[in-house]
Amino acid sequence: MLLLARARWVLWFSLALVVVPLAGCDRDSVLKPFGYDRAKLLRVMVSEKDETFAQNYIENVRHRRFEQIENDLDPSVSKSEAQDNLTQMAAVFPSSEPASTKLVAARVIHHADSSTTSSLTFEYGFAAQPTSSRTESIPGGWFLAEVVVQTAGSKRKVELLTFTPIPAPLEKMNAFTLSDKGISQDVALGLTIFVLLFSLDAFVLCLRTKMGKKKWVWLILIAIGVFRFTANWTTGQWSYTPLAVQVPPVMWFCMPYGPWMVQITIPLGAIAFLVSRKKLTSGVASSPLQSPTLGQ
Repeated sequence: MLLLARARWVLWFSLALVVVPLAGCDRDSVLKPFGYDRAKLLRVMVSEKDETFAQNYIENVRHRRFEQIENDLDPSVSKSEAQDNLTQMAAVFPSSEPASTKLVAARVIHHADSSTTSSLTFEYGFAAQPTSSRTESIPGGWFLAEVVVQTAGSKRKVELLTFTPIPAPLEKMNAFTLSDKGISQDVALGLTIFVLLFSLDAFVLCLRTKMGKKKWVWLILIAIGVFRFTANWTTGQWSYTPLAVQVPPVMWFCMPYGPWMVQITIPLGAIAFLVSRKKLTSGVASSPLQSPTLGQ
């Protein structure tokens, strides 16, 4: 019976491991019950004025209206240098109007002097344009435009502007998929399943173990992982955070248009419980019943 119960746990959690990320591929549907979609969620992070200012700045560069944006540049940048850089940036974009434009990333840092630094990234999509020749067309493409805006009171200035071509829209690039993945992602998925099942097995055993009030302390410890390893599901890159404590030991998360990130920690509490289980139960073993004697 115990073996059957464990097999059932393995089945349910393996199923959840597959279904939950796949459901997250349509991220708007996940946010919908909370009254949000990705666009609304990003606009909660930054002010509408910063978003409008940043997008107007990009449009002025794209249309080569440099005279309208020189006053918004960081004063440390010379005008001649700025003109050269802006000209090179404008040349990145096709001459046609974009087929789609949307905010895909936003982050705000609040400073002690009440000023803010907002980083806004917009995705531009351009469709291929036909030419007079039947066999040729002007290629389209996808681009990311990042603007870092420094806001102090009502005054805004641009600290950074970058344009980056990308091979496909972020939604497609960062979608959860098992195809076209390498060893790095295989290792991340394998460790996710192993740590989940290992921690779950220890948790269920702890629930069934008679050891008094200490059980609740151990249940909490089993749910904790330490020493975090993070894998980027899109790129396969790994990072390591030594001083990290995480509940639960394994987590999957993503930003609205960003890659899925896998965080895996060492289930130290589960390991300690399984190693110490026999000692923990020995102290609460029931004492044998004493048989009555004639003198009693």
